[in-house]
Amino acid sequence: MTGKKWWLSAAVVVVIAGVGGYLLFRPGEPTAPQTISRTVQVAKGTQTRTVGLDGTLSPRKQSDVNFAVSGTITDVYVKAGDEVKKNQRLARIDDTDLADAVDLADANLTTARANYTEVVDNDGSTAAINSANAQVASARAALASAKRDLASAVLRSPIAGTVAAVTAEEGDSVTGGGSSSSSSSSRSGSGSGDTSSSSASSTAQFSVIGTATWKLEGSVGSADLGSLKAGQSVAVTPSGASEPIKGTVASVGIVATSTTDGAATFPVVVNLSGTHTDLYSGTTASALITTGSYPDVLTVPTAAIRTEDGKTVVTKVDGEATSTVTVSVGRVFGNSTEITAGLAEGDSVQITVTRPGATSTTGDQQGGPGGFGGGFGGGGFGGGPGGGGGPGGGGGGNGTARPSR
Repeated sequence: MTGKKWWLSAAVVVVIAGVGGYLLFRPGEPTAPQTISRTVQVAKGTQTRTVGLDGTLSPRKQSDVNFAVSGTITDVYVKAGDEVKKNQRLARIDDTDLADAVDLADANLTTARANYTEVVDNDGSTAAINSANAQVASARAALASAKRDLASAVLRSPIAGTVAAVTAEEGDSVTGGGSSSSSSSSRSGSGSGDTSSSSASSTAQFSVIGTATWKLEGSVGSADLGSLKAGQSVAVTPSGASEPIKGTVASVGIVATSTTDGAATFPVVVNLSGTHTDLYSGTTASALITTGSYPDVLTVPTAAIRTEDGKTVVTKVDGEATSTVTVSVGRVFGNSTEITAGLAEGDSVQITVTRPGATSTTGDQQGGPGGFGGGFGGGGFGGGPGGGGGPGGGGGGNGTARPSR
């Protein structure tokens, strides 16, 4: 084949490919908008308003326990994860010195009482009697304190629950005066309802959490704050759960915190009802707080309502006939709107939805033929000989034809 004929053949193939591609992928005719109508019945029933929030679950009861007296730990009876009962032993320290202190205090009390008796028997002065009596009282108080210290040599759990953390070990020396804190639902001064601490102390020798009663801590924005109050019913759904757990609002905080975008949020605590031993501290959960319940409310789907000539209207359906009816509307409940006049329970209204038309390519409307084979290899008009042509295209698909690659 001469060079001139070769270029003519290549040009013909390129033209054919271009025309075929245009015919295959040219824009199709736009489809007309589609109108879909359905009929719904006007219903009367109880409607509710809710506020949603997300938060974290934690036990309502927790106790961080430390030895109140000094000594060396001789026994540790529990480990993290153990279930404990109220007043169950957690650990103990060497009580030899504490027992000696009780004996000494008891002897001092005996001496003080004998001294008091002697002063009275010898008709001592009023001042002497009062002084002797004060010594008895002081010795009695010292003995009581020594007995408390001896009892404190055994550390006990103030609540029933699960041991969350243990930092003490046998052989450790502990310094007396460490405070033990036990938190549970208590009245909060920053809002209304109940609050309690929710995290194990990192410095406590033992931390015990009550795993039977739980709470959800979350927050709401300022727009919802005014509708919330302690005692409102709540449905709490832990992450991964299929059924909600009932609860009540325990407290609504009035001191705002700011989010990363600067919006103000207010803390809300929800107490879960009943006992739940299958929950875990730190689990996320969502909640719906019922802020209002309204019986015997006549409603229609909000989508059925429209405005014509400044009036609020619906399309009423009576058998095969339809008519435009003016209505008065009230409160909005989610996707439903209250009807205060113009319709009655049992009436039917029409909801009409118009779907916009769409434009598709011809190739999208029906399966196209297979793509064209690869063109002849060719260099530019001023260049050298081109490389070999690509392989032929695949067959046409059922939906969208594809050009050869």
